[in-house]
Amino acid sequence: MVKAALSTCLLLLLVLSQPAAAEDARLPYHELYSLEKVQLDLSRTYTNLALVLEMRSTSPEVKYSDIKAFISSKSGPIPVTLGAQGTFSVPMRDDLLAEDPWITVNQPKGTMRLNWHAGLSPSLTRQLTNSIHYGRLMRAVRECDNVQEAMRQFFPEAARLTAVGLRLTFRASAIGPAAVIHSKTGDRRLPADALEELIIPIDADLVEEDPVMTLTEAPVAVEIVTQKDGGGP
Repeated sequence: MVKAALSTCLLLLLVLSQPAAAEDARLPYHELYSLEKVQLDLSRTYTNLALVLEMRSTSPEVKYSDIKAFISSKSGPIPVTLGAQGTFSVPMRDDLLAEDPWITVNQPKGTMRLNWHAGLSPSLTRQLTNSIHYGRLMRAVRECDNVQEAMRQFFPEAARLTAVGLRLTFRASAIGPAAVIHSKTGDRRLPADALEELIIPIDADLVEEDPVMTLTEAPVAVEIVTQKDGGGP
């Protein structure tokens, strides 16, 4: 069973904006509404990916459980619940969009960041048990590039990244874990390294051929590997 179906594809930062006189970080409701609307639309389009929004503090001593956020609606505060890793969503309501209240966080201004993460969907990672078609898996990985472009409107200063493969992590085993791509030119074996990790690279020819790929065992973690344009992973 894959323990971590979601893993960081891109880490993009956005300072929560606020007036100089305010002590707490805050930003207008419409900004998160617009960000979440695009995230939801992308999730419906790219069903083999899972996209989440995350809020975190730049102060290392601040835990996710310390962060409290709420919508300062004229009808009363509406809590914004944060998950264990800072994942969150706001209620998508037309009346709130018309009102456009502040979303306030109980942390000092300038210390909060927004991230978005993309990883393979749980339904796809559950198939990484014995065999899976290479093309379907890697087409999902490549879709991260499309997602990045769509999210760039919110994170224009972020580094441009390209998905280059998929990292699988396994439990320690007496028989080294491996992935085997059964292509028409012969089997290609990808053994795990000393850290029990292996990277399955994106190969355009293999994506078109779509061979079956077998795993010696199910991974415990799956991560989309990216590189900066012109750089290594």
